[in-house]
Amino acid sequence: MNQTTTALALTAGMQPPLVPKRPTGPRWPRIVGPRLWKLLALIAVLFLYRLWVVRESGISLFFDEAQYWDWSKNLAWGYFSKPPLIAALIWLSTALFGSSVLGVKAVVMLLYPATALVMVGFARALWPTSSGVRTGMVAAALFMSMPMTGLMGLFASTDAPLILCWTLAGWALWRAQVTNRMSHWVWLGVACGVGLMGKYTMAAFALTAIWSLWGVHGPKRGIARPGPWVAAVVALLLLSPNLIWNAQNGFPTLEHTVELTAQSNRSGGMVPMLVFLAGQVLMLGPIAVLAGIWLYQRQSGPVPSPATNAPSSQWASSSQMMPPSQWQNSTQINVTQPATQPSAQADKPPRPLVRTSAYYLASVSSYRFLWAMSMPLQLLAIAQALNADAHVNWAAPSMVGFCLLIASRLSLPLVPLATKRPALWLVAVLVSNLLLTSIALHLKDVVGPTLPSKLDVLVRMRGWQEAFENLAPVLEDPVVTGLPVLTDSRLLITEAAYHWRRYNIKTLAWNPSELRQDHYQMTRSLPNKVGADVLLLTSDPHPTGITQRFAIPRHMKSVKVAVGPDRFIEMHLFFLRGFLGYTQQNYIEQSGADKPAVEDAP
Repeated sequence: MNQTTTALALTAGMQPPLVPKRPTGPRWPRIVGPRLWKLLALIAVLFLYRLWVVRESGISLFFDEAQYWDWSKNLAWGYFSKPPLIAALIWLSTALFGSSVLGVKAVVMLLYPATALVMVGFARALWPTSSGVRTGMVAAALFMSMPMTGLMGLFASTDAPLILCWTLAGWALWRAQVTNRMSHWVWLGVACGVGLMGKYTMAAFALTAIWSLWGVHGPKRGIARPGPWVAAVVALLLLSPNLIWNAQNGFPTLEHTVELTAQSNRSGGMVPMLVFLAGQVLMLGPIAVLAGIWLYQRQSGPVPSPATNAPSSQWASSSQMMPPSQWQNSTQINVTQPATQPSAQADKPPRPLVRTSAYYLASVSSYRFLWAMSMPLQLLAIAQALNADAHVNWAAPSMVGFCLLIASRLSLPLVPLATKRPALWLVAVLVSNLLLTSIALHLKDVVGPTLPSKLDVLVRMRGWQEAFENLAPVLEDPVVTGLPVLTDSRLLITEAAYHWRRYNIKTLAWNPSELRQDHYQMTRSLPNKVGADVLLLTSDPHPTGITQRFAIPRHMKSVKVAVGPDRFIEMHLFFLRGFLGYTQQNYIEQSGADKPAVEDAP
């Protein structure tokens, strides 16, 4: 009604006709509420517990963490074995919290709780009902309690940003496909691009995306539209600085990735594959896997209505409707054959729920989509295990889809909130996962120093602080103060850089063959120039291959720290004066001497 009509109605003493108001309620089911506070409390408790474990267990940085910390001192667009995101995250973490063990780990550790919270929003997008939100919260609790998160969540690794980006990419891809909105395609590109800057494993998400372009219902399907191409361009633009860095340095990261997989020296086969699969079950939790399989078989039939206990479809029994905007462009609706039809149709029974209905597809495609988020990466890792073995964490992002699938069995997403849930199974899954993780972390505290090292999941982080503190007084000797520290292993060069950081040491790698097989051989090899003085740090008590290439070698100090009944850390420091070059020919060419100062090594 326009303003003129309203004025005339008021002049005549009549009330203007009421204009119905547009709905002002929320378009999506609410997330904030008592369940969210409970979830946040669980996440906070588990995160604080993991901080306590790091601090009180006496562990130091794992080898990879020490390497990433060293990289963070010289930020670049790429490094030999990894893209730059992990170094940037550790740079941020140390800038905020310092360079202590917790300071290095803190920001990356926070990415696991962030992933859990993202899963709640992801689940609401998959199943836009109040029960779907509850499913997301169950998935978040399951993710935080998983042994994978309980163990990997203690470390600053490239898997943390990868899993977060994988989850964000899954959320963005689902919304992009079911709405075809350009903003969602852009966010998909951002998630994939940032994920690739963390770890190249993110490229495997392309398999999920390709399937989803045809396998998930939406206004349009396939690649004949701008959205998928925009996502790909955005991802490549974000990755381009790393690609340029690789091109300028001979593509070391790509070569390393290929060598780690297709050209691995490890042996594969059926046994490594079975070990890998067993590791996947342990990462999820054996009881969680059992619950998912058992409940899937029990719940595979129609979901009974709470009021009548009669079978009905999940969407038909749900009072939580999907936001209209998500499916507004769809002409496929949920219909049944009306009772009042022409006589020619009267003898036909009512049609069941149409298989192309948007609601039906939402309840079916969502599960297929989660399988598509998990299985391609799992199959790639299984093939790798058959070919050349595979680490258990190589398929870690697939756990996101598996968590949501198991959570959808523990708390059905497309039923009324009053529908009974298998609460005992949920408690059993969470408690068993937390118990399994705690046993793995505290078994040494219970058994004591006699625990075999192979049963101590933290053994490779123990003893480094004590060993380097024992050797540190040598660095304060006026004779050697300020000398670069030469090492013959990547492990020692990274641990020395971190544990002797207060001395601001310069580290060098022994590289007589001029190899480029790691970051330090590529960037910090000892120059083949005679005359240098160094401190040699090695685990070899008699490193004659190195000491004979110096004019005056002198042993300074040794240390041996037991970290288990069958494992110890052994290091030796030597003062080496007068580098003679990597070979005798190098010495002759640079010094001009007619006779070599030392004999060539046998």
